[in-house]
Amino acid sequence: MKRNLIVILFLLLLAAGGYFYFYFPNKELPFSKDNSLYKAIPVNSPFFFELSSAKSVPFDNPLIRELDNAGIGSEWFAFLHKTDSLIDHTDGLSRNLQNSPFILAFDYTGRSELVPLIIKSADSNKRKEAFEKLLHTLYPPGNYNYSKKEYDNHRVTEISGDRTGEFLCFSFVNGLLLVSTKTIPVEKVIRQMQSPGIRKDSYFLEANKTAASQGVSLYINHSWLPGFFENVLNGKATERVDEFGATVRTRTSGIAEKFSDFASWSELDFRFGDETLILSGISVADDSLNHFLSVFADQQPVRFDAENILPRNTSFFCSFSFSDKKSFFEKLEDFYTHSPGYYRREERIKRFDNGLRTSVRNVFQGIVKNEVIVAATTIPVNPENKTTFFIVQTEGRSAAEDEMKKLLANYARRAEIKATDLQSSFAVDDETRFTIYRFPYPSFPGIWLGTPFALAEARYISFYDNFMVFSNSEEGLHEYLRNMVLGNTLTKEIRYQQFRQSSSSRANINVFADVNKAYSFRNELFSPSVLKHMEKNEESLRKFDMVNWQVQRDKDIYFNSVAVAYRSDVSEEAQTTWQSSVGSNVQFKPQLVVNHRDVANREIIFQDEQNNLHQVTHSGRVRWSIALPGPVLGEIHQVDYFKNGNLQYLFNTKEKLYLIDRNGNNVAHFPVPLRSPATNGVNVFDYDNNRNYRYFVAGEDRKVYAYDYEGKVVKGWVFNQTDHEVTKPVQHFRVAGKDYIVFKDKARIYVLDRRGESRVSVSARFENSDNPIVLNLDGRPKMVTTDTGGKVYYIYFDGKFEEKKTGRFSENHFFTVDDLDGNKIPDFVFIDKNEVTVMNENGKKLFSKKLDNPLRFPPNIYTFAADLKKVGVTDALANRIYLFNPDGKLHDGFPLAGNSEFSIGRLSESSSGLNLIVGSEGGKLFNYTLN
Repeated sequence: MKRNLIVILFLLLLAAGGYFYFYFPNKELPFSKDNSLYKAIPVNSPFFFELSSAKSVPFDNPLIRELDNAGIGSEWFAFLHKTDSLIDHTDGLSRNLQNSPFILAFDYTGRSELVPLIIKSADSNKRKEAFEKLLHTLYPPGNYNYSKKEYDNHRVTEISGDRTGEFLCFSFVNGLLLVSTKTIPVEKVIRQMQSPGIRKDSYFLEANKTAASQGVSLYINHSWLPGFFENVLNGKATERVDEFGATVRTRTSGIAEKFSDFASWSELDFRFGDETLILSGISVADDSLNHFLSVFADQQPVRFDAENILPRNTSFFCSFSFSDKKSFFEKLEDFYTHSPGYYRREERIKRFDNGLRTSVRNVFQGIVKNEVIVAATTIPVNPENKTTFFIVQTEGRSAAEDEMKKLLANYARRAEIKATDLQSSFAVDDETRFTIYRFPYPSFPGIWLGTPFALAEARYISFYDNFMVFSNSEEGLHEYLRNMVLGNTLTKEIRYQQFRQSSSSRANINVFADVNKAYSFRNELFSPSVLKHMEKNEESLRKFDMVNWQVQRDKDIYFNSVAVAYRSDVSEEAQTTWQSSVGSNVQFKPQLVVNHRDVANREIIFQDEQNNLHQVTHSGRVRWSIALPGPVLGEIHQVDYFKNGNLQYLFNTKEKLYLIDRNGNNVAHFPVPLRSPATNGVNVFDYDNNRNYRYFVAGEDRKVYAYDYEGKVVKGWVFNQTDHEVTKPVQHFRVAGKDYIVFKDKARIYVLDRRGESRVSVSARFENSDNPIVLNLDGRPKMVTTDTGGKVYYIYFDGKFEEKKTGRFSENHFFTVDDLDGNKIPDFVFIDKNEVTVMNENGKKLFSKKLDNPLRFPPNIYTFAADLKKVGVTDALANRIYLFNPDGKLHDGFPLAGNSEFSIGRLSESSSGLNLIVGSEGGKLFNYTLN
């Protein structure tokens, strides 16, 4: 029981980066405070809960159920549930027992062991009799042993179960019922009752003033909190060698001592929904007692930038924000002046000053604007390889970088090295470069700003926007800069966006943790007993995935707010090579295109749902975005308009034909208005590979137009009209040295020559599906298509045709054909509603897969080898993409996150594998590397 109660509190401690609390949920019930209960709270209790009643725990809430599943507080939940049920269904038990308030406190016994203690009013003989009757009902005397003894003129009753090993002790003292799982806490309270206890503690009374009169409240006595953390934090010491060659030993549990200096008392009230728990209240601090919160005494809440300057894979951050920089740093120095580690801190800072030949504190205080941040990204399996950051918001980048260069120049002279030896360069791509500086004193952030900032080792520096960014590794800093350039910030992460709605945009202290991203850090944080429990219940614990704790100093009060997010499904996060934020979801398949200025590295072009056209570099940086008046119809083609090796993009909307260069600018006299609004996407033919292009577009007037490379209608094109609209691109097939211009409407297939005259008269008559005609050269060359029922037709170039038997499909099916396994026999690929079906040309089903939602994109075929092709499909509603092998098995690692069609190819000649480019929810573009 003790272990479970400890883990309750420490689960939330983990998620908030060292300061989170277990809670009971709030349910609105009539509740008036009974101050008499406070006199029985042990004076050395690190925290206690005040509950309106046993009914204040909603056992049907998914969050409570998950805690129970994880074994966190399960014994107490069961006890309360059993008590409530007995009162409801047992004659003679007072219903008032359900609705009266009580306190659940915790007292230290032995070697800092925490033992629970229930305190409830029993100020009349009738109430005493009701409680004794309830206890006898819960623990029938026939099954349990009852023994009584006198202690300091009060009767103490002990209940024990021989078979179950259960033990309970209770006593009625001065109008109160005391119940505990051990005798010692009850006896300690009996001795304490002659003194006023915490009721005379002015700091407790100050915290108590703001407590809600209903529901559940948590009170924290910071002076006694370290003992609790000693029980659950890792006590094993770790060693490292600092920049001066000294061995530094640290214990995670030793950090617990810092919590006694944070404040005097804190009080938090509870309210929660099915997915978010909110705790809010105040902390009471006094600078005369050297409480850390007093450092913020003169501050107003500040709009913080941490989430806008941290990468989306951030697992933890802590930021200090201040409205009065001068006061903050004066009070910070005053706090450390009166702290036990003052002389050691001053000795270290003096060594920094000597090495940099200036007052490093003064320099940094001059650089800082109003926020300092410490953070870690996703913690790897081996936490020693974690990436950490120390980020300073500067008054101005240029001035801050100049100051840093001066510091490093001073150090270089003292170390008798060149200043350039402390510099390197990093290029995100050929247009975006950063200077990286090596900082000689990585422990400075923790020495200067205190314990939270000791997480960061400031070994490397760079500047992004108006922020000075330190990292513990050069590779980590490179990845950080790449993420910033790509817009992959924490604030762009969808789950974080949703969660942040429960928090304020202004704070003085802001702590965030993503439990799943930081989960590997547990071995470094927790004691073996807590780790054992966590490993056993990992699936449930991971559902409590995000925590945010904020402190705001306003009107002489330190306001606290803690938000805990819960989600019932925890899926694996996409492991991308890079992610790029483009603002709106990708509308069609991102295309890999040639960069004529750097042919070794390809680029990506696509349109989003807001009709913005984007070009993205091979590293994921958005080079440009331009707004179009409507959707692009069909594909985007690359042409060499000027015949000089420079490539342009050709495409059409409904009204115009566009030609733009690599920088997003219109070329020549384009865009060209179309003769008739387009019903299909343009296709580009270069019959003789001489760049005398022909552009083919069908119009609403049922004409198929041929334009020359300048966008002028070709006069020699003689085709008149189709019977119905043409919705798929016009195609060009070259077979046996002959050119075939092919397109279809819903009733006919047209096979023409270059002039637009009929070359093949197709004898087949059927209602065409809305799928493109596919050229297949396996065996006898043929064109392959389907009718509205999914029947496959082979159309030969002599006009004859052949029907292939397949299953029945709906009118809205998707279809394509290819040889997937290299056996020279065509394979048919269908998508109908939510089912993917692959069969050979004889109708034998090779595999069939049903997905969760109807699929709104056609299948795509990807070539991995001469004899191996794979089928890609997208479940946009589920934000999942699938890549099937010819036997129906998924490619390793699939499904992946994505909600658009996707392209597979090699972005760079230096790539170690193929790149898969796909859009994903939240306006993201993902690059996966396939092995």
